[in-house]
Amino acid sequence: MLSAPYYPRSFTILVIVAMGVLIVPLASGLINAVHVLQGVVDTQRQFTRSSLAVTRDVRQIVESVSQLQRAAGQYHLLKDAELGPALRQSFDELHAQLAQLDTLLADPRSRTALATLQARSQALYRQVRPGEFLASEQFQALGPAFDSLHDVARTLLVQADTAVQRELQTLEGTVQATRRRLILLALALIPLTLLLAAVFSWMINRPIKQLKSSIQQLGLADLRPLPAISGPQDIVELGREIDWLRQRLQALEEQKLRFLRHVSHELKTPLASLREGVALLKDELAGSLNLRQRSIVGIMDSGSRDLQKRIEDLIRYSSMVRGAAPAPATPHALSDTLNTVLARQKLALDARRIEVVTAFAAPVLHTERGQLETILDNLLSNAVKFSPEGGRILVKSVAVEGSVEVWVCDQGDGIPEDERARVFEPFFQGARQPASTVRGSGLGLSIVRESLRAVGGDAEVIDHPPWSTCFRLRWPH
Repeated sequence: MLSAPYYPRSFTILVIVAMGVLIVPLASGLINAVHVLQGVVDTQRQFTRSSLAVTRDVRQIVESVSQLQRAAGQYHLLKDAELGPALRQSFDELHAQLAQLDTLLADPRSRTALATLQARSQALYRQVRPGEFLASEQFQALGPAFDSLHDVARTLLVQADTAVQRELQTLEGTVQATRRRLILLALALIPLTLLLAAVFSWMINRPIKQLKSSIQQLGLADLRPLPAISGPQDIVELGREIDWLRQRLQALEEQKLRFLRHVSHELKTPLASLREGVALLKDELAGSLNLRQRSIVGIMDSGSRDLQKRIEDLIRYSSMVRGAAPAPATPHALSDTLNTVLARQKLALDARRIEVVTAFAAPVLHTERGQLETILDNLLSNAVKFSPEGGRILVKSVAVEGSVEVWVCDQGDGIPEDERARVFEPFFQGARQPASTVRGSGLGLSIVRESLRAVGGDAEVIDHPPWSTCFRLRWPH
C-alpha cells in the first residue's frame, strides 16, 4: 500500500493544492482581462484628449486666419503704425497654432492641408507684414489670397473631423476585438477549469472510494485481502489500519471456527452415549417402564435428537466456512427429495394441520442429494415453526435463464424489512419468534445460503403476495 508519486503526503495538502490550482487559471484570466480593459481605457482616454485638442486647435486656426485678415485690413487701410504690433501678434499666434497642430495630426491628408496652410500664410504675411502701407487697391487685390487661406483652414477642419471619425471607428474595432478576445479567454478558461476540477476530483475521490470499497467488503464479512489503497500518506495509513482490522477479524473468525469444531466434536461423543442410553431405556432392556416413565423417555429422546441436529448444523456450517469441496452434482427429482424431507416433518405438519402445496415447473435439480435435503429440511422446519395452525406452505420450482429457482413460502407473520439483510447471518434470530416453540440455533438459514454459494447459487428473501414470507433459492443449471 504505497501512495502514488503524484499524491502529496497529506489529504489536507491535496485539497489545498487542488483549490490553489483551480484558482490560478481564474486569477490569471481575471488579471489578463483587467490588463486588457485598462489598455482599452487608456487608449480611449488618449483618443478623447487628442481629438478634443485637434478639434479645438483647428477651430482656433480658422478664427486666427480671420483675425489675421482683420488685423492686416486695419493696419493697411487705416495706415496706423500703432496697429503693426497687433498684426505681427496675429501672425505669431497663427504660426504657433500651426506648429502645435503639426505635433497632433497623424492623418496624411490633414498634414498636407496643414503644410499648405503654413506655406500660404507665410507667403501672405510677407505681403501684408508691417513696414510699408499698401494702397487700398493693393490690399483689395489680396482678397483672393485671404479667401484661399480661409478655404484651406476650413478644409483642414473637415479633414481633421474626418480623421477623428476614422480614429473613432478604429477604436470601436479595437473594443470589439478586445471583447471577442475576452470571450474567447473565458471560453478557454471554463473547460480548462472544469478539466482541472475533474482531475482533482478524481484524485480526491479515488482513495475515498477505495476506502469505501474496503469497508463494504468488511461489512459483507469478506475477509479476503483488501485491494491496495493509493493516495496521500494519511489515507494510505488509514487503509493499513483497515487491513489490520481485517486481519484481526480474520483471526477472530478462525478462532470462532476452531471453537465450533472443538465444541461440536466434544459434544458428539457424550451425546452418542446419551442417545444410546435413551434407546436402551426405550427398548425396556433395563426393565419395563410405566406410562409416566415412557413419557419422560420420549422427552429425553426428542431433546437428544434436537441437540444432535444442532451439533450437526454446527459441524456442517464450520465445514462449509472452511471451504470444503462440494460433492459432485447429479440429477435429482425435486418431488422425491421433498417427500423424504416431508416424511421427517410429518408429525409437526400433522400436529399443526399444515398443508404443503407444490408446483414443479422444473422437476429436476442438478445438485448433491444430501445438500438438497439439508436445504429443504431447514427451510421447511422454519416454515412449519412460523406458519399458523391450518396454514399452507408453498414449494415450487421454475427454470430461469440457465438456472433453476426453488421457492419456499409460508403464511406466517413475515420478516421485518430491517431484518431481511441479516436473516442469513450465523446465529441471528429475528424478533418475531413463536411463543410455543424452542428457539433454534440461528444456523439454519446460514447453512442454506453457504450451501448454495458453494455451488454458484444463492438464496434471498423476496415479496410474493399473498404469501407473507418467501425464500427464493437459485441453483445453476
